[in-house]
Amino acid sequence: MSDLSRRKFLQYGAVGLAGAALLPRGLSSDLTGPSRRAQSSSSFTYNLWSYDATSGAQTFQEMAKAYNKKAAAQVNFKISTLAGSGATVYPSKIQSLISSGSPPDLFLDWIGTLLSPFVAEGAVQPLTGWYEKYGWDKVLVPDAVDYVTQQGHPYEVPVGVFTMPVWYNKTLFAKAGVSAPTENYAQWEAVNNALLKIGVIPAAEAVIDGWDIMRLFEQLLEVTAGPSLHDELLELKVSWNNPAVVDAFELLKEWGNKWVEKGALGSNPTDTGLLFTAGKAAQSVQGNWEVGNLTPAQYKDFDMFVPPKQSGGPARLAGFAQGYAISSHVTGEALDALGAFFNWFIQPAQANKYFYDGQTATLNGVPAGNELALKAEAITARSGVYLVMDEALGTELADDYFVQQQGVLAGSTTPAAAAVKMQDAIGKQTKS
Repeated sequence: MSDLSRRKFLQYGAVGLAGAALLPRGLSSDLTGPSRRAQSSSSFTYNLWSYDATSGAQTFQEMAKAYNKKAAAQVNFKISTLAGSGATVYPSKIQSLISSGSPPDLFLDWIGTLLSPFVAEGAVQPLTGWYEKYGWDKVLVPDAVDYVTQQGHPYEVPVGVFTMPVWYNKTLFAKAGVSAPTENYAQWEAVNNALLKIGVIPAAEAVIDGWDIMRLFEQLLEVTAGPSLHDELLELKVSWNNPAVVDAFELLKEWGNKWVEKGALGSNPTDTGLLFTAGKAAQSVQGNWEVGNLTPAQYKDFDMFVPPKQSGGPARLAGFAQGYAISSHVTGEALDALGAFFNWFIQPAQANKYFYDGQTATLNGVPAGNELALKAEAITARSGVYLVMDEALGTELADDYFVQQQGVLAGSTTPAAAAVKMQDAIGKQTKS
């Protein structure tokens, strides 16, 4: 999938973890002990938190219901959600629950800096025991396991591996007489101008919540910085007050002025998503989940491409994974029952049956008949990958970046000033 190990990606978010005593507990050693969640000898109820309030939560409950028809130990879930919050709000909610002494039994989460604090404070447990007991190295996509591994231990059950190419409407491209750009960034600009010439919005990228337009920016940074410098910026090894960052902000400003939908500063991901899927905008930087936003009848009209770099070499995509982390207080029979459920959950038979929104971290988990999802899987397999920016930088720095991003698009901050302010924020965090 990538010529850069995702274990290196996890190091981006490992600030503060080096030297931390992360002793395996729960699954990695002792699976015995009382369970505070037991309703009876064969029934357990777990409090689960998720940021996916629609298809994800519904599908999870459907799977639990199907599992319980044959399982010896019944598992039930009380699901609480904080939908639409993204990485800027949701991790803080989980942290507040942990700090208040009422942590969830398990929660859906991302990786890198977004999971690292929970690992560092011992709030979640390593799942080494499950991986060894069930042989998950032969069930899960290796890159997915790499994504959720920190300090030598897997800390999540991965259920989705995502990369974010540019999705595009083939009908609109054909109408404009263009094809997916593959040679260089100038070709991408020419595509945008051709679309604009026929009255088509080149790109739909929401600014509210920050992460949609961020995906465009990080691809522009890949153009101006190149892979090596881009990686060093994500790792905070070099200053963000850098000409390549200024240039990327300049390109973002150009996109905002010319090619992104009017009113993007006030648009949310739902609005721009509908703009794209309705055929009113030609492109959008999205992940595998876009499969779930399209009807099967629309599949033939959409495709995706890896944004071209400015210079030679393979272009790369931003990527991340998501999975379920298990709180450290879940032990004994309750832990065993949960492990058995997840072992059933991630098998190919279930992945194929319950596949939704492009989500699976299971080998051969994509249904054979879902051609668009298979295309997304293929483009991921042949591309280089870097960790998506908000997960690489962490919540606090991502929030600071979103402020600068919005300022550049609104015209209240110059690209040069945005680069300086971003580095100032990094300096303050480093000192604290």
